[in-house]
Amino acid sequence: MDDAKLLGALATWALLWEVHAAPKPGLVDRLSSGAHDDMNYDTFLASALSLAPHWPCQAAVGFEIDDPQRAMTALRERGKIMEKEMLLATGGVNTHKGLVFALSLLLWGSGRLLSLGRRPCGRAVAEKASQPVQGCVAAELEPLKGRDVERPLSHGERLYLLHGVTGIRGEAEKGFPSITTSGLPALTASLRGGSTPEEAALDALLALMATCEDSNVIHRGGHSYWRQRYLPLVDGFRLSHRRWDEKKRRHLQELDSLFRKDRISPGGAADLLACTLYLHGIERLL
Repeated sequence: MDDAKLLGALATWALLWEVHAAPKPGLVDRLSSGAHDDMNYDTFLASALSLAPHWPCQAAVGFEIDDPQRAMTALRERGKIMEKEMLLATGGVNTHKGLVFALSLLLWGSGRLLSLGRRPCGRAVAEKASQPVQGCVAAELEPLKGRDVERPLSHGERLYLLHGVTGIRGEAEKGFPSITTSGLPALTASLRGGSTPEEAALDALLALMATCEDSNVIHRGGHSYWRQRYLPLVDGFRLSHRRWDEKKRRHLQELDSLFRKDRISPGGAADLLACTLYLHGIERLL
């Protein structure tokens, strides 16, 4: 298997690991649909399968194109195709749109480092992956200020105008700090502490939930909910449960029930979890 195909296989493996891990508070997993009425576990499997043939293509861009701006053009073109096939597979449900953007960048970064003969550790890949989107917040979001935009604004654009939330764009432009400083360290520490792969993925998710600027949560619950209720709940859970036992799993299920009641789904953290698992796979195998 050539390197681009291996990277693509790791991407699909990461998507499947992410959706399988349960219980994930407010999110779709193998046990429930979380706070969603329009998607379930099978929807995510169908989406993951529809995207699987395209991940090696995004990785191949890293081996073929050095210039970040030219690479971004190629990644976006393939991303549009991926989005269409995802929507076709899911009956019009957006399961992985944000992830296509983020993981495509990481695949490019991985391919680029390998083509240069460098070891693709998580932090190095994340830093490389930020190059094609340098300045994207200023270029794509800042111009919206003080203007009457004729087209409907996306959720992310609206949150930027209202609260300065940069979401996945800002995360990618900064080199995915939520992953490198929270997600990956939490995953690694949990695995080294004897957790199962599922438990470690959940620990990484909770670390990401406590760290990232999750536009999904802010869109659904509001900025004050995110700041004053969501983050304290996540932080409190993490402080109260260091290691896995029946009490921790039971309380995680209770947090899931609470988010489902409030219709809160930390989808941004879930996308970053899949990216975290992908980078972990690279570190282990390459």
